[in-house]
Amino acid sequence: MSSFKKLSLCLVLSIMWTSVADSTPIRQCADSNYPQPLMVQIDDCDALPCDLWKGTEAKIDIQFVATRNTMKKLSAEVHLTSLGVTIPYDLEASRGNVCSNLLHGAYCPLDAGEDVTYQLLLPVTTNQPEVPTRLEVRLLDSDDENRVVSCFLADTRVKKPRSAV
Repeated sequence: MSSFKKLSLCLVLSIMWTSVADSTPIRQCADSNYPQPLMVQIDDCDALPCDLWKGTEAKIDIQFVATRNTMKKLSAEVHLTSLGVTIPYDLEASRGNVCSNLLHGAYCPLDAGEDVTYQLLLPVTTNQPEVPTRLEVRLLDSDDENRVVSCFLADTRVKKPRSAV
């Protein structure tokens, strides 16, 4: 193998390792028929539980694959489970609109097999209890009876921001 090929292989492997190492570990949703995203990154979290800071926005990048051609209306649905109680998290329409929050120049309509990244900015309110919380995010195809395009679970904990000294 030539030195150029070896160098190229090393670069590709290091880039792949970096992208894998930077992702947040996730779990499959209760319905195992729902496709999981290719990658999720919650803020800078690389080990569960991820800390969500009160009074801030958690940045959640979700890389997923479109499941059919001409997907043009996708929405995000968030549920939080704390102390055994699951509640839907009401997202503002602008935040929950997947198509208007795609990264890297991607736009809808999407075609089957297209790999895109959605950025969800999730407000963490100051009145959220400081307890372990399971986060569930579903991406729904609104034009196909809200069929789930991607779903994942992640363990989080809500915390007060560190006070400035």
